[in-house]
Amino acid sequence: MRWYLFKILLSFCLIFFSVTLHAADQVEDVFLDIDATYEYRDELQLFYDRGIITPDADGNFKPYELLDRDEFVGISLEVICKRCIQPHTEFQYIEAYKDEDVYYDIDTSNPYFYCVGEADASNYVRGYDPWFECEDGTQRPDERPFCPNNTITLEEAVAVLLRNSEVFTIEDNTSVINQISRGLITDSLADDVTPNNPDGSPYTFYGYFQKALDFEIVEYDNLGNQQTYQMVELIDNKLYPKKSITKEQFLKMAYITLRSSSCSDVSANDLALWIDIWEKSCEAWQENCQVSDLSDPDDTYDFTPDVEWFCDSWIPDPSGYIWRFYNLDTGTEFFRYGLYLDNIILPSPGEWRIYLTVQDNCGNSAQVYSTIFVGQTPRALNVDIIADPKLWFKNHLVDFEGVVFWGTAPFEYTWDFWDGDRWYGKFIEHLYTSARVFDVLLTVVDAGGLSGTATVLVKVLEADSCQNDTDGDSINDCDDLCPTVAGDSQNRGCPIVEIGCGENCSCPAWYTCNSQDRNTCPTEGYCIPIKQKEVTCLYSPTKSAIFGNASCNACPCNNFLDFYADLRECDIVFPAITSPDASDIYSRGNLWQIQQ
Repeated sequence: MRWYLFKILLSFCLIFFSVTLHAADQVEDVFLDIDATYEYRDELQLFYDRGIITPDADGNFKPYELLDRDEFVGISLEVICKRCIQPHTEFQYIEAYKDEDVYYDIDTSNPYFYCVGEADASNYVRGYDPWFECEDGTQRPDERPFCPNNTITLEEAVAVLLRNSEVFTIEDNTSVINQISRGLITDSLADDVTPNNPDGSPYTFYGYFQKALDFEIVEYDNLGNQQTYQMVELIDNKLYPKKSITKEQFLKMAYITLRSSSCSDVSANDLALWIDIWEKSCEAWQENCQVSDLSDPDDTYDFTPDVEWFCDSWIPDPSGYIWRFYNLDTGTEFFRYGLYLDNIILPSPGEWRIYLTVQDNCGNSAQVYSTIFVGQTPRALNVDIIADPKLWFKNHLVDFEGVVFWGTAPFEYTWDFWDGDRWYGKFIEHLYTSARVFDVLLTVVDAGGLSGTATVLVKVLEADSCQNDTDGDSINDCDDLCPTVAGDSQNRGCPIVEIGCGENCSCPAWYTCNSQDRNTCPTEGYCIPIKQKEVTCLYSPTKSAIFGNASCNACPCNNFLDFYADLRECDIVFPAITSPDASDIYSRGNLWQIQQ
């Protein structure tokens, strides 16, 4: 029986949930028809930061254009914490609706498709009756349309926002209608909003307008100046409930609803994360993999996640690694899962956004993306980021490198570090002076105006963490790769598994021999970490070892090796890759990751 030394990569556990979509872009620099003096600039900034409102194909917001029905549904759901707008759609909606024909006139090429599916399923917004003719003339016999290009009236917008956010529910409005029917409500809210319709029936939207007129929020700026926002206001004692609203009008209304809802502001992810893109010749987790220059003529690459700060319960493989390949030009998308994606072909021309979402078993989540253009005539640049280190302590420099292909030199590299700083250049050193997760955005523009973007998440810890020794192994947390479990300095603070016991069953500090038989332990015994109650990731006294045959099933290899390994309750076991004569066993990268 051969003995092998494994390095165990452990992690720490913090509980959080949030999704960050944009770095600190200013809307006046993003929308061509908006400047810093725009009246609703701050409102637009909030919606842009959350990924809810983005520039159209021409780079504009068009505030005075009438609001389309699909955008209306998307924004309405986003302000109640449902992330449904593509390409930042929550995976649960993609799973539920991607193969559904909700309506004949809207499909996945529409960025609001998943919002419409969720709105229909949840009875937030419904389609029209069969045979209905949309405003643009669309109609099919016996089929229900959604009419994505229809405009939205003020009464529709008020009712949906208040109802969906539960500020004023359907039940609340039903109570008002009953009071109107009993003659208990007789006052008009405006010259054109009365309790009853001309035929004497209750006006369905009366209760919603009554609430909207009273519904306001108060905010204060940095100087303490008060700003009051009211959802709807009278104009010459009229509300014009049947009039179609503009994007600007809805922006103002939705802003008030978002500010008063349970949706938190955009906050940092709690994982350090980036995407590694390799040449397609790379084999799973071998150390000779070459970082891709994004120039493969066949548009085929290998992908792996690079993530730190996930919790002790680990990230499930493959379900914890969600890869979404989304063509921004056509709306085409496909999904893959797992730690290693081999020979992924981007199948159609256009600008592809490669999103990686990582979710650990404690509920932590994070998302980053890179850009790759497919086609003979590029309309976008291939862009990726290399960052080192991505998990470190404040007041230390982090090195960034922009990887770009296509385009014409010279290139302009713009780095937004989400701490108020913006720098330029292919190679950048940046000093973070505060502790949190930073969503770093790189935008590259070539001499001809082509552009591309990519993001990484860098987690910065408090500097005084260096003084902590959480697991008590005499290695401070800054230098300890496994700060929650006692380890060995030769293994960067992680436990060493299967190190042989010495004479008299001796072991290094923080370890004990699994056998106390002094006659056999020097030849058969091995050292295991000493169990500590405060440590959650420990060896199980009842399930401490497994036997089996390690085989490779992720890449072409035919070599196998019998093994004997000690496991902990939180371990995962990956197949081993061996040399032809079984004399060597190879790890996936520099560290073994063993998990049950």
